[in-house]
This record gives sequence, structure tokens and C-alpha cells, in this order.
Amino acid sequence: MMARWTTVARPAVAAVLMVLALAAGGCPSSSAPSVIAPDPGGDPGADTAGPDVADDGFGDPGVADDPGVADDPGPDDGGSTDVADATDAADVPDGPSAWGWISAVEINDTCDQWYLKTQWFGGVRAYFATQPSFNRALPHTLQFATKKTTVGSCTLYDPGIMTDDCVGQCLCLDKGVECYSADQTQRWCDEDQVCVDNPDVPPEVFDYGMCVPLPPHYDVGTVTLGGLKTPVSMTPDDLDRYKAAALPDQNDLFDAGDVITASTSGGDLPPMTFTARGVAPLTLPTSVVSILAGHSSTVRWTPADPTSRIQVILAVGSHDPNPLGGAIVCDLPDGDGQVVVDGALLDELIHLSCDGQWMMKCSRITRYSRDVQSVGGQDVELFVGSARNLQLARE
Repeated sequence: MMARWTTVARPAVAAVLMVLALAAGGCPSSSAPSVIAPDPGGDPGADTAGPDVADDGFGDPGVADDPGVADDPGPDDGGSTDVADATDAADVPDGPSAWGWISAVEINDTCDQWYLKTQWFGGVRAYFATQPSFNRALPHTLQFATKKTTVGSCTLYDPGIMTDDCVGQCLCLDKGVECYSADQTQRWCDEDQVCVDNPDVPPEVFDYGMCVPLPPHYDVGTVTLGGLKTPVSMTPDDLDRYKAAALPDQNDLFDAGDVITASTSGGDLPPMTFTARGVAPLTLPTSVVSILAGHSSTVRWTPADPTSRIQVILAVGSHDPNPLGGAIVCDLPDGDGQVVVDGALLDELIHLSCDGQWMMKCSRITRYSRDVQSVGGQDVELFVGSARNLQLARE
């Protein structure tokens, strides 16, 4: 079966426009490169300043050179939280290339900034497409940015939006779903579109953007999850988005160590099966991360699950699901109990937030387990986690 394509304005130019928008690199630049070709083999030009993150936790095609992303680590290499190694590409039936994910994340207090429409950071859901698209991939936003600097367990990611031209004109960070017409009578793109820069406008000049179609997406039949306290079976909506119906308690989906399985019945893609483990609920002594120029900050959690990992994402930019302005990502063993975020990285993050003016993004910390498979050279994963908000407070 062919991937489903929703017909909207200008479908023929979507791919070109998105690549042009990224290549411009100026202000404003859409960091919603929906049709950027994934880089399953790793981009040697992307790592400019230090070793890779041990495991970014989300199987991003754009950072596939991270150990444990393109080939999820097994018991022998000490980095796995999964029941078994991710299925090798050769083990996946032949078929089209696909990117996608199935998630079972205990909601806790993870924020939803988009009028209860996205809710990507918690609950049970899935999505599959020919390629990533920013506002359908909020848990995977790192693949829309480049690794710039690594200090210890933390790496700064920069999508290339912020330039000197942006300061004083922070609307350069406000693309993704908000795409104003020139007369400002129209604000929103359709749900199967994304707002990008107009390639005819010089990158140093602000433009209101234009709506272009998202990449084609897949109907994979029924997505079933077992091992949860309430078994889940999901079918797609008209835009191939999967979301579980109301669950008894979205804060309590599983217990630590539970074997969680996920499978698809098949449709536009061959059937797939994944296995990961439930993780312990995540608790924090405080959710506030204080940021002071030139100083390091410490994020702490209560260790509880030695087989799991912790991912901290400190994110800046406009509200979700608009593009990421920048992020610091720390990934380390749960047993460490804390991570110290270097002051130099935080200074760069402040700059990427339009010099501290736009720090509206949801930051978060997640205890997770995952299983990753390659489908035609791209990553598809099951991600199981317990997530909490983090609040950035600039001093």
C-alpha cells in the first residue's frame, strides 16, 4: 500500500521549501524541516565539538551516530534498558522506509502548551510517516537540530534559527503552526501542514511564512500494547495519528520491570513488534532549574531504577509545537541521581532563546526504556517512560 498523502496547497514544492528553509540558516529560519532526509549512518559534519551523547533516548535519525540510537545497546555494552536488543534492520520485513514511534509515558505533570491538542509528552500514542515532521514529532525534536558542544553528559543542540538579526525580533522563533498572512487575517496552518519561511524572502528579513504539507504518513493498522495495567488497542484518525482512549489513570500505566510489548497489525507498513520494560515513577526534589549566566546548574532526581536511564531536556523557544530554538540534552544512568549542566552550555542556551527573551518551551526530565528497529534505514521505536516538567528560572 502507498503512504497516505493529504492534499493541501503547494504539495509539489513542500520538500524543496523545507530544505531551503533549513539551508537559509538566518532569521527567521524554520526549524521545522519536515522533509529533511534522515541520516541513519551519522553525519560526520554534525559533530563539531566533542563526543556524542551516550544515548539521546529518542532514536532520532538526525543523530544516529550516537551509540545506542541506530543500534540500541544490548546487555553486553552496558547501556541497555531494554528486554532485548533492538531488531536488526535485516530482521524487519522488506517494505518502504519509515520513521515513527509508539509511546507509553506516564503523564505525571508534563505540560501541554497547545490547548490540549498535542499531548505528545505523556500517555499512549503512535505515529508513522515517510520522514519526521516537527509538529508531529515533539518528543523527537533533537533530529531538527545539530549537536554543537558536549560537556560531560550534556550536549547543546542548535537548529540554526538564532542569529544576530533575531535579537529584538524574536518572532523568528515563532513558526511551525502559526503562519500569519501578510495582512494578519489568517494565523493557523491546517492540521496536516507546517509553517516554513518563504524562500523568496532574504533570511535576514522577517516574513510571515507559508503553509506547506507535512510528509506522507502511514496507516499501520491496529497498534496494540500489552503489559500495561490496562491493555491498549489503537486505530488511526484521519491524519494517521494514534492516541489511546481514556485510561483509568494515565499517571499509572505500568510498574517497574513490567514487560511492555507493542505491535502493529500491518497496513501501509509490514507488521512490527517491540519490547521494552516499565520504569519506576520519577520523583524530583524540585522541578525548578535556576540559570545564572556563567554558572553551572544541577538537576536532581531520586534514583529508583538501576536498569533505566534518565534524559534531561532543557528547551528554549516559542511554545510547542512551534520549532525548537535550542536545547541542552543530558543522558545518563538513573543511579547517578543528578547531573551538573555546565555554565558555558547554559550561556549558549540563553543566547538561542533570543538572549533569554523566549524561554517558553516545555523542559522535562524522563526516566525511560526503549526498543528501536530500523525500517528502510530510519528508526521506529517503542518508548516507555515516566516524565516530569522542569521549569527554567533565569536569575
